[in-house]
Amino acid sequence: MSTIYFTQNPDRKRFVTSLISRFRNDIEGKVLIKVNLVSYNPYPTTTHPEMIEAVYEQIKSIASEIICGDGQSIDLPIKIIENHPIIEKCKELGISFVNFYEHPFIKVKTSRGFTLKVSEIPFQQDFIISLPILKDHSTVKLTNALKDKFGYLAKTERLKMHTKVKNINRGIAELNSIFKSNLIICDALKVLVQAQEFRHGGKEKDLGYLFAGTDSIALDYYGYKLLQPISIKLKNIDNPLQIKYIKYALDYGVGSKDYNLEEI
Repeated sequence: MSTIYFTQNPDRKRFVTSLISRFRNDIEGKVLIKVNLVSYNPYPTTTHPEMIEAVYEQIKSIASEIICGDGQSIDLPIKIIENHPIIEKCKELGISFVNFYEHPFIKVKTSRGFTLKVSEIPFQQDFIISLPILKDHSTVKLTNALKDKFGYLAKTERLKMHTKVKNINRGIAELNSIFKSNLIICDALKVLVQAQEFRHGGKEKDLGYLFAGTDSIALDYYGYKLLQPISIKLKNIDNPLQIKYIKYALDYGVGSKDYNLEEI
C-alpha cells in the first residue's frame, strides 16, 4: 500500500520542500522533471512554473544533471510554445528544456505484445519527477498521473490513438508498464473541467489540493475522488474502474488502488 502526501495549503514551495525531504536519499544522478506542456495555454492546462522552481531548488544540490521535458500536442508546431512560461522558467533557472520530438524515439514491445514508439529520454535518466495537472479529459474522462506518460509517445503513436487506430486506453496502461516515475507531484489547486485545455473548452475551477506519491494508479484513484464532485466528464462515473485505462493499468499490475493519506 502506497502513501499519498497531500495538503490544502496553496504554497507549492512549502509542499515540495516537505515532500522532497522524504525522498532526498533516493534522488541522485540524472533527473528529469517531466512537465505537462501539452499546449501554449498556461496553468492549469500546463504545469505551473512555480512547481518547477520549487522542485529544482530542492534537488539542485543532489542531482548531477537536471533537465525538464515533454512533447506538445501533435497539432502544434514547436515554435508556438517556445515562449511558454515553462520554457521561460527553465531559462531563468538555467535548466535545459528537452522537447522529446527533437530527440530519437525507439520501438518497445510490452509483455502483452503491444508495440509503442517512445522517447529515449526517460530511459537515460536515474530519477524522474512528474508534474501532472488533475483535469477532465475529452476522450478518456480523466487526466493525471497515468495519462501523463502520453507525453513520451512519438507523434505517429499519438495520432493513431486519437484516431482509434490503436486503443488509447490500453496504450496509456501499456506506457505505464514501460515507464515509472519515481515521484509524482499532482497540482490540483486549480483544475480544468469539461476539457483538458482552455483551447478545447476547458473551464477553470478551484479545487485547492496538492498531492503526491509514487503509485500512479493510487494517485488517479485519489484524483478521481477529488475531481468527481465538480467534474463534467466524471459526473456519471461512480467508480474509477469505469475509466478504462485505469482498469487496464490495474489488470497489468502497474500499481495498486490502495493507499494511505498523510497530510504534510
